[in-house]
Amino acid sequence: MAFPSFFIIFIILVVLFQYHLRKNMRIEEQAKEKFWQKEKESLIVRKKNFSQEDYIKIPDDNLPLDKVPDFSQSDLMYYKQLIHQLHQLEPLDKMNFSHLSNTDIRLQFGTANQTIIQNNETNYNNYLQVLGKLAKLYLDNNDRDMAQGILERCIAMKSDYRDHFMGLASLYADTGRRQALEDLIQKAESLESPLKKGLTQSLKSL
Repeated sequence: MAFPSFFIIFIILVVLFQYHLRKNMRIEEQAKEKFWQKEKESLIVRKKNFSQEDYIKIPDDNLPLDKVPDFSQSDLMYYKQLIHQLHQLEPLDKMNFSHLSNTDIRLQFGTANQTIIQNNETNYNNYLQVLGKLAKLYLDNNDRDMAQGILERCIAMKSDYRDHFMGLASLYADTGRRQALEDLIQKAESLESPLKKGLTQSLKSL
């Protein structure tokens, strides 16, 4: 009698498996159709004007970046290269829509603006990367105040770079600035970034 019972259970399991398989296939097919419909719609959206809020501005933090530091000859040459890069990037438009897909960008701003946004995002990321290198250079030369100021500029510009947050958090922790560290965690939590969760967890572990 055990064999028929086992066979019936087996048949039920097969039927349930096929049911869930067909259900998942329908859901996947619907998701694909929805995606391609959204993609199709995004390709015909007319160009829209940007608002001032769409641009990322450089904070007026009065950092004395042009004051030539007392570095070694090699570090001084590297510093001048970084400052030159910053000056080239400063007047360029900067944007950050990394939390949006290309489809969402086209739907929100128009197809013709996608390349403009990509270029502005490149300007933004290049600027943050140069600032990060400059902060590290100052830190390597034991100028913690300048390193902190530079990293604070990065955070003010909505950076989601892990090195920027963790570097600034370490400076705060080393000097016992717990409130500043808590404020930094809140800024990480307010980011519109897929990196937010991991970054926040790392900061809270300090």
